[in-house]
Amino acid sequence: MRPLAAILSLACCLTAEESRLVWGEANLLGAPSRDGQWMSYVDGQSGELAVRELASGKSRTLTHKKTEGEFAYFSVLAPDGKSVAYAWFNAEGFYELRVVGTDGAGERILYRNEEAGFVQPCAWTPDGKQILTLLFRKDNISQIAMVALVGGVARVLKSLQWVYPNRMDISPDGKLIVYDSPASNGSMQRDIYALSVDGSRETPLVSGTGNDIFPLWKRDGKAVVYVRDAGGAADIWDQAVAEGNAVGEPRKVAGDVGRVLPLGITEKGDYYFGRRAGVVDVMVAELDGKTEPVKVSANLAGVNLAPAWSGDGKHLAWLTRLGSENFGQESRVISVADLESRKQRVLPVRLPHMERLRWSPDDKDLLVSGTDRQGRRGLYVVNVETGAARGVVQERAGTYHGLEGVWSADGNSIVYLGDGIRLRKLAEGPAEGNEKVLRAGGAGKLGNLEIAPDGKWLAYTMEGKVMVVGVDGGEWRQVASLRESGAMGLEWLRDSTGLLVSVPGVPPGLWRVSLSGKAEKLGTRLERVDGVRLHPDGRRVAYTAGKVWEEVRVIGLGK
Repeated sequence: MRPLAAILSLACCLTAEESRLVWGEANLLGAPSRDGQWMSYVDGQSGELAVRELASGKSRTLTHKKTEGEFAYFSVLAPDGKSVAYAWFNAEGFYELRVVGTDGAGERILYRNEEAGFVQPCAWTPDGKQILTLLFRKDNISQIAMVALVGGVARVLKSLQWVYPNRMDISPDGKLIVYDSPASNGSMQRDIYALSVDGSRETPLVSGTGNDIFPLWKRDGKAVVYVRDAGGAADIWDQAVAEGNAVGEPRKVAGDVGRVLPLGITEKGDYYFGRRAGVVDVMVAELDGKTEPVKVSANLAGVNLAPAWSGDGKHLAWLTRLGSENFGQESRVISVADLESRKQRVLPVRLPHMERLRWSPDDKDLLVSGTDRQGRRGLYVVNVETGAARGVVQERAGTYHGLEGVWSADGNSIVYLGDGIRLRKLAEGPAEGNEKVLRAGGAGKLGNLEIAPDGKWLAYTMEGKVMVVGVDGGEWRQVASLRESGAMGLEWLRDSTGLLVSVPGVPPGLWRVSLSGKAEKLGTRLERVDGVRLHPDGRRVAYTAGKVWEEVRVIGLGK
């Protein structure tokens, strides 16, 4: 690390590469302690809340869930480092605000309200008596609130309709809350605001300068540090503050920090942040592996994933990451390439999170798995020309991940994984609930749903098995066993007589499995992170290659 004087004089030249790595392959659903010794996080395997000693890498689990499906989410350590406030998704399907000691003792529910189905603890008051918390109600109203440590009463300071801050923090003197919010109704750009803790006064701190997000107070209370995101080229800035008002112009303190997610600032002035490292790209190759794979995007390399071929084989769509992180959710757009003209275009879609794409049979729409701006996960039909999206299946859930779904052969219905496997007709819209249950129950155990090109068969994975069932019903049957390896993806052969099954490995394996259960391992070696998508000609495949991971880094900004 550079001396403080050097940091101040060369601050605009600092980059994330000049920061110090403190945790590779990390989890970012937590925050550092004020002394920088510990960090709270969620164990990715168990869903339990834990703390990690950053110097040694040793961890300690703090919670012990009683019901499968429960898990911890956001968390923040108390000023004295002895307690952690955290969100807990309970067995009843909504979030509670809980507190537990960093020794694992004294776990208790602090705030519980089914109408406020989502909670996010953001900061403790300096005296440790209240927790600044974001409440997101079922009626899509988000609220900035203070929750008392004794009694658990929530005092609402401000309601923000369906929008919500990416980040909130409370000043070291306990008088001001800083948060980001859209600059205007419907705007994708955000400004930074200061709100008094009694809710009586609010002033803009940073406005009209771009997309300004993730504000945190410096420990001396004289400035707010935030991220300015310009389509992925993120910089760290600070704004001097006195008596709730901005003083002077904002100042860049670090540039080119990448896909950054601020986690907290310590008493020493160390700025901890998460960063998603690595690259992923969409590749196209011959199924027989005799030609070198080719990247589909030259303009936006390293940020592409989840390809899907159009039915006529003339277009390829995929997701492209743009913008900053938001606690695991990437800001994504849909890219579409015309394979004949080699032209590419970006289709902006007003969905904060998207995961999977499927072309409609007439190639006019895409079925998109994701989450809308009101916190509902589901499936959305997106027009390929305009980018307009409409929800066809939407539900409240304890995750931002969307649902898995595919088009029926005629394009008039979709089949999706909800409570089991369901078919929903689209002609009269989702409100009529035109649904048919194809397989009851087991939504948490089913995955990799795919429909055959002839529209007659559905394939999916269940507990290490590849299953097939007729779209019109009938008995499901097992065609392959994956043992403990699981599947990275399924893809039907063009003649609907079998499947390509991708399984983990180095390199990942690719098997051809017939409907009769005959399995043949292909010699194709394609480095990828998911399954393959087979072109209508049956010869070419598209897939996602590369690797991304989350890491925690620290950079000294001074007090």
